[in-house]
Amino acid sequence: MELKITNDRENALMGRREITFYIDGEEKTPSAAAVKKELCKKLNLDPESTIVTKVEQRFGMRRAECAAHSYKEHGAMERNEPAHLLERVKKRSAKQDGAAEPKAEQEQKAKPEAEEEAAEAAK
Repeated sequence: MELKITNDRENALMGRREITFYIDGEEKTPSAAAVKKELCKKLNLDPESTIVTKVEQRFGMRRAECAAHSYKEHGAMERNEPAHLLERVKKRSAKQDGAAEPKAEQEQKAKPEAEEEAAEAAK
């Protein structure tokens, strides 16, 4: 994965660094997590306060256009970024931390279904 930065500017009002870049040589569109990891490694950024806002690859192209925001403070990221992007990041981090949480959620969802089946069998 070859990452080339096209624009890197400081936005003092939002307390962040806005980075636009592209990635060459990928047949498949890279995941936001892989892009974030590569960007943080290249620019020495904090992964906890960096969020990838765009990964876009056109059909038949081997270049993905990307954008990311890197904040000085983690709290500023939560105030300024849309809720759907923050939720996406939280879900990914939960999956990376361990698979125990999703299994627990599945068991909780299965409990009401089992109770309904038991009620129907009792009738």
